[in-house]
Amino acid sequence: MKTTLKKTMAALSAAAVVAASAAVMAIPTSAAGMSLTIGSATLTESELKAANYEVTLPIGSTAEFNSVGVGVTLQDGLSYVKKGMKVTADGASGLAVESNGFVFMPFSYATVPLEALPAGQFAQITVQVPSTAKAGDVFNLTIAGKDSDGTVMEYKNGVTGETGEAGSGAGTITIVADATDAPTEAPTTAPVATGTTAATTTTKKAAAKSTSSPKTGDALPVAGVAVAVAVIGGVALVAKKRK
Repeated sequence: MKTTLKKTMAALSAAAVVAASAAVMAIPTSAAGMSLTIGSATLTESELKAANYEVTLPIGSTAEFNSVGVGVTLQDGLSYVKKGMKVTADGASGLAVESNGFVFMPFSYATVPLEALPAGQFAQITVQVPSTAKAGDVFNLTIAGKDSDGTVMEYKNGVTGETGEAGSGAGTITIVADATDAPTEAPTTAPVATGTTAATTTTKKAAAKSTSSPKTGDALPVAGVAVAVAVIGGVALVAKKRK
């Protein structure tokens, strides 16, 4: 019984080792290495028009490396702006070639002594969005370590010697409507006159309605003097008749 149990345990252990080895071998090289990335952008209709319908997106990696083939596929009517794919990392080089909506650039980074390029942005690409683009439109791009024929252009880390197929990535360009200002409500009440205007108006009305006799010492208007003289003359005549 003991001998049989030992043989069984040994067989199970061997099977587990084989299974684990197979699982490790089944993991894609890119999963353990690095992937290529391409950014996304969101623009309003006005921003897109102001940019002459050109949009620039960053290209990067998720891990350090020294060389790789970069292939970008433009979709949904996007087109490549001539010389729009450029290297942004110091000490790196790359020359892009475009054909039928596919842009390919062999990229390399070499230093003395040899160092690997840190993860992050190392290039950028500028594309043209159709002039018919409107709010709600979304344009797609994909990036992979392959040439136009789909041939894998492996990445390499010159420091560690690691090589493999770079993982792929995707980006989008989204167009949104311009922001609108909230409408201004009209005032519901008539504007109130200022203190100076109100005082002036009141003074004018009081002068127009005044019928009181002038006070002693006040100057009489010409018409007032004539009426007073006539009244005094009438009183004198009556007095003479009574006598």
